[in-house]
Amino acid sequence: MVDESRLKQLSDAALGLTKGYEAELIFSIGESALTRFGNNVITQNVAQGSAGVSVRLMKAGRMGKAHTGNLTEKGIASCIAAAKETLEFAAPDKELLPLISAQTYQQKESYNPATVAFSPEERADGVVRAVNRFKRDDCIGAGIFSSGASALAIANSNGVWAYQQKSDSSFSVTAIDKDSSGWAQAADKDALAIDIDGIAETAARKAVASRNPQVVKPGEWTVILEPAAVADALMYLAWVGFSGKPLVEGRSPFSGKTGQKVVGENITIVDDAFHPMTPGQPFDYEGMPRKRVSLIEKGVFVGGVHDRATGAKAGVASTGHAMPQPDAGGPVPVNLIISGGDKTLEEMIASTEKGLLVTRLHYTNILDPMKMTITGMTRDGLFLIEKGRVVRGVKNMRFTESILTMLANVEMLTSSLYKTETFWGGGGTVTPAMKVNKFHFTSATEN
Repeated sequence: MVDESRLKQLSDAALGLTKGYEAELIFSIGESALTRFGNNVITQNVAQGSAGVSVRLMKAGRMGKAHTGNLTEKGIASCIAAAKETLEFAAPDKELLPLISAQTYQQKESYNPATVAFSPEERADGVVRAVNRFKRDDCIGAGIFSSGASALAIANSNGVWAYQQKSDSSFSVTAIDKDSSGWAQAADKDALAIDIDGIAETAARKAVASRNPQVVKPGEWTVILEPAAVADALMYLAWVGFSGKPLVEGRSPFSGKTGQKVVGENITIVDDAFHPMTPGQPFDYEGMPRKRVSLIEKGVFVGGVHDRATGAKAGVASTGHAMPQPDAGGPVPVNLIISGGDKTLEEMIASTEKGLLVTRLHYTNILDPMKMTITGMTRDGLFLIEKGRVVRGVKNMRFTESILTMLANVEMLTSSLYKTETFWGGGGTVTPAMKVNKFHFTSATEN
């Protein structure tokens, strides 16, 4: 992978070709590998590398942008020429912001060389261990073991230089039986820190416990949502609720509600790239330092995340959450942290007279952004709780619920927090498990 010193050399040479323009360069380098398995056998083993730079030039209120995967001086020079040509045909943009000056950044250690060195044989060994555990209970295994590293560098003609290198690994497995399944997953910057045997054990135990699932009536239920289920629901708050763009445009359920109670008093949510359980980067794609942002404090909406454009419209400073510019979507908090409570998962189950334990959600979609109503299905482990005990598996059900109502009805939270990857990328979500009252299921599903 191209190291920082080489990227800085390429950057300095490229900026020397942009005299007379405001110039921004974003370098993105990555190496990734994964081992995929299904039906108890490895079906795919791939490794790939990626490298690219985007060039954004501004002059006289116009902008031109180009991208190349050719990280040679000649390749970058051609990319700069393409950006200059694009700028000549661009319409003036009154909202175009000048580039920022040099900044200082809080350091974040998110790189582990052991993950980069993690071999296909080591991933295969993890798969074999999981499959052998599943076979003990006559289950079929499927999943993905991935590892990799990436580097991001941002430079501009006003002296900005921002660089971060990080590693990541993930082990996600499903144990499948004739009429049941169980799932578990873990992610860490250190591939050697992933508890392969523990993950396999959890998935197998869930598959066995949910055999011969029974049908229960839809309606209003007390539910215990495990962290993956909580993370899947909360990603919509990130996109629609906490982003500065819908906030300033009146499209967020929190627009105009700063200082008002919006969920239960036991709910506190922040966006924090510097939390020890996240790999978040210390700067955004404009080169602004990323800040820890309090979003909801004890049930009260405090504010959202902003880039420079939405911050100016809201009358606040950027919080360092810009995406690559130009950007139609607006800033996004990708390191959500939900504060925990004082319970264990076992204590929440023991306190429940009748309810459902939910492993994770599936095919979630938003129905009403202003009410934060979403719909989706349970998956890979839904269990009936009676008199404080998990008694049997239950056939999956579809739910329709407002996330805000859900967070207003949280009775308990675990003290332990868990990092859960979400399909939208970024740093993932760090969350406790939740016991929620009056959660609405609308129908059964086919599986």
